[in-house]
Amino acid sequence: MTQPATFNVYNASAGSGKTFTLVKEYLKILLTTDSAYSFQNILAITFTNKASAEMKERILENLRSFAKEEENDMFYLLCAEIKVDKRKLFVKSKKVLENILQNYSAFNITTIDSFTHKLIRTFAYDLGLSLNFEVEMDGMRLLNEAVDVLISKIGTDKELTDVLIDFSIQKINEDKSWDISKELNTIAKVLLNEEDISQLKKLELKSLDDFKKLNKDLRKNRKEIAEKFIEKGKQGLGIIDGLGVAYNDFSYSDLPNFFKKLIAFDSHLVGGIKFEGRLHTNISNEVLYTKSKSQEIKSLIDSEALRLIQLYKEVEELFITYYGNYVLMEMVGKSLIPLAVLNNIQKELVTIKDQNNICLNAEFNQLISEKIKNEPAPFIYERLGEKFRHYFIDEMQDTSSLQWQNLIPLIGNALSQEKGSLLLVGDAKQAIYRWRGGKAEQFIDLSTDLKNQNNNPFLVSKSTRNLEVNYRSFSEIIQFNNSFF
Repeated sequence: MTQPATFNVYNASAGSGKTFTLVKEYLKILLTTDSAYSFQNILAITFTNKASAEMKERILENLRSFAKEEENDMFYLLCAEIKVDKRKLFVKSKKVLENILQNYSAFNITTIDSFTHKLIRTFAYDLGLSLNFEVEMDGMRLLNEAVDVLISKIGTDKELTDVLIDFSIQKINEDKSWDISKELNTIAKVLLNEEDISQLKKLELKSLDDFKKLNKDLRKNRKEIAEKFIEKGKQGLGIIDGLGVAYNDFSYSDLPNFFKKLIAFDSHLVGGIKFEGRLHTNISNEVLYTKSKSQEIKSLIDSEALRLIQLYKEVEELFITYYGNYVLMEMVGKSLIPLAVLNNIQKELVTIKDQNNICLNAEFNQLISEKIKNEPAPFIYERLGEKFRHYFIDEMQDTSSLQWQNLIPLIGNALSQEKGSLLLVGDAKQAIYRWRGGKAEQFIDLSTDLKNQNNNPFLVSKSTRNLEVNYRSFSEIIQFNNSFF
């Protein structure tokens, strides 16, 4: 009888026995397969070296105990779940332990960064990397160097100098320091974020002239929109001034003030215009003045009331049609100078890496994604020289989108075969690596809604389980934590 592939997802809060569960499921594969070398077909991915070492230690310690015919809680649990004779389990444990110790390099319990590095080494030639490239873990050090090189070009590169001066002026206008060195080092951090760098790569062929031209076009478009509002403001005040009445003859001076704001049109002022509240209610009811005004003033205002109300409604239509685009263009315009500078920092960073034969650890996932996303899984396996049939992924909530997408073709190939398996363990409440692309939402999608398989990238149905017992904390802490989240 064939055994189908399995896909299990565990919600494991802190102290709920996550590592114990991982070790138990790992041992079940080792002790139920016919081969005593099945560990070579298992890839367990953790997030830290400490977690990797702990998992290895627990697996080996349990195998050593079983080999010495010692019984513990894990032993009793395994006997109950896999329904195996004690004597067979003792014998199998001894064989597996010996094989692991003699082939320790094939004991694949590793961090996700280490596995990613292995993939990069495998595809170095295809990626255009030197076979002896060095890995740089400290990305900020290289970024700071790239920023220093960029600043050193002030005065020698006219276009770059103009852009950096414009950037300084923009900072001054925002009440920030004109010294942009600190600001440049801050925005340069974006280059280490795998989700942002994929978007920035689309701009790498753009020159400073391209940014300047776009900025000029945006200013022109914003000016054209602003003139539409300014013109309406002038028309409105022109009508009111022509009546010979005071602005405070209108109810609370609301309507004259409305047109004055249009004449002084900019994003801040027009942002204060709301087509709701007192003025809007009065316009809707065709009430422009208070009852206490003299009949003469009322008659004068009434003579142009329809024109003023119609003008107000025309402004409202303009606002609905154009204001969103105006704000968007202003926001883009403010970002263009920093974006142009960022693009140049990226170019300097590439130069430094090429000159020193360096590859940033932060770039690994992007490099792999670009290479293997369209490759068949068997090809990737052939290049790796390994064949994994069982996958364990720890701290899934901290796995980035690119890391997960890079693993999907490998895992999908294993789950398309008999006896393949995937076990994901995580806790969205403990997501702490968003700054490096960690995406808790993808674990939440995988660990909830069993009936909806749209969030399952594999053909195998998933099974979601909760580790509900906390072995670490008192009940008061657990209750507070649960109620908080």
